[in-house]
Amino acid sequence: MAYPTQPAYIVTCSGWEERIKEHPVFDWMSDHEAAFDFGAAKQEPYTNWFTSDFSFTDPAGNSFKGEEAWAKLLETYAPLSAHFHEPFFGVVFENEKGYELLGCAKIFANLLVPGEGEKKKDLQGREWDVEVPGAFHFTYIKEEGAHKGLRLSEEKLFADGLPMVGALLKRGMVSGEDLIKKLSA
Repeated sequence: MAYPTQPAYIVTCSGWEERIKEHPVFDWMSDHEAAFDFGAAKQEPYTNWFTSDFSFTDPAGNSFKGEEAWAKLLETYAPLSAHFHEPFFGVVFENEKGYELLGCAKIFANLLVPGEGEKKKDLQGREWDVEVPGAFHFTYIKEEGAHKGLRLSEEKLFADGLPMVGALLKRGMVSGEDLIKKLSA
């Protein structure tokens, strides 16, 4: 049985290797990751990187748009004093307005409350409190005047929350009762 196909850029990598930045989406994403994880992106208007009607879907499946989406994305990272996204797999394909990326990354983070425990190391040898496996579905639009001609219009985050929840509980940043209330809401 024949079915329609389309070209895709498929990559396995060990972090932000230079070779993956040959594709415009990974080149843009490398810049965005640096600005979001280590730069001033969280203090700047979200429209520097995202469309004004940006859509964010959190790991629980809740979707938000525009400024509320940006606020919810920042809220997701609020318990962290630092974080880093280290990609290891991605599939990019073009759509009618730009591109889509299905990507997997290790999300490394330090919690706001210091504590003891085994540290996790990224490929650069930096030590982190937690390592969380994550997958993302990004949609980009091509837009003249945007950073490298692209703007992020949609982000869906899929992550295993257990490593993070366990670390938050151990550090006293959240209680079991808090979790039950959050899950019941």
